[in-house]
Amino acid sequence: MEDRSQEIFSKYDLTIYNTYRTRGALLLETDKGWKLLCSYEGGENRLEFEDALKMHIRTHGYPGVDSYVRNIAGSIISANTLGEKYIMKDWYDGDECNLKKEDKVRLATENLANLHQAMRSVNIPYEQRAGFEQSDLSAVFEKRTRELKRVKTYIRKQKQKNNFEVQYLNVCEEFYQDALDAMEELKQIPYQKMREEAVLNGTVSHGSYTYHNILIMNRMTISESLVQAAELSNGYGKAVTTNFEKAEFGLQVADLYQFIRKVMEKNDWNIPLGEMILEEYQKVNPLSADEFRLLSIMLRYPEKFWKITNFYFNNKKSWIPQKNVQKLLTIKEQVENKKKFLHNFGTASNS
Repeated sequence: MEDRSQEIFSKYDLTIYNTYRTRGALLLETDKGWKLLCSYEGGENRLEFEDALKMHIRTHGYPGVDSYVRNIAGSIISANTLGEKYIMKDWYDGDECNLKKEDKVRLATENLANLHQAMRSVNIPYEQRAGFEQSDLSAVFEKRTRELKRVKTYIRKQKQKNNFEVQYLNVCEEFYQDALDAMEELKQIPYQKMREEAVLNGTVSHGSYTYHNILIMNRMTISESLVQAAELSNGYGKAVTTNFEKAEFGLQVADLYQFIRKVMEKNDWNIPLGEMILEEYQKVNPLSADEFRLLSIMLRYPEKFWKITNFYFNNKKSWIPQKNVQKLLTIKEQVENKKKFLHNFGTASNS
């Protein structure tokens, strides 16, 4: 990529001192700070939507986003003579968030709360935002639950079952029931109204708030590479958020759910850790009773089990990677701890 991208460098008003390879991209040390050059195969509409969103975020008190760098011609996309497309982003000197460390989880939680504050009342023209709205969770649940039932039936009919299939049948009924319960509980709250109001009010969720999209800044470079001292004093600058490819208008509690689920799975559903996340987030963004219930419902739905099921159903069933068998065994082992967490969560939501 480095050789083919040389032509691209001349399209930007930058002086590049050094380049470094990193996960399918080039990290650039320039006279205007760190930049990231990536190949791109999507359309320009999505990029313009993200650019408008990031501009709103930055002007509403949250500077730590990977804004696009426009080329000399004013375009986000740059192409070489072979027709290969590239995009450049502002980047930062930081490390991916370690979900095993409580202090990093705390920082990431505070970061999410601040980010959500800046992603409200987003006013983007209709032609730029069209199609970028959150999926209907009730429809998502129904589709996934049908798939769980279909795979369960399929495996039961198999005369010769491999180790994965045997283990699957040992746990599928409990997870399937959790899916049905979550679907039923969703009907008990005004979810559709909540979703419609969020879109109407210009509320945006990140869509993929996971560890690799959260950079914890290296202390020595915070002030010089991110924000001014005044902004640091307001609590920003310890972490930044990247990769808004899945950002959409909708309920922000979806981000909080995704973050909590990932953290809890990594930490065996540690109740005090989950309580800390909720407490830190709500210092900035208190959850309503309906948001609390929705978060509980989303946590109850067995998404991890569905992902394992989906992988099995859409790939060769004659050979299942051992890591997938291990994932199945892991979520089986975590069932009791997850139940305790959800019980404690329900008690907290009613207090």
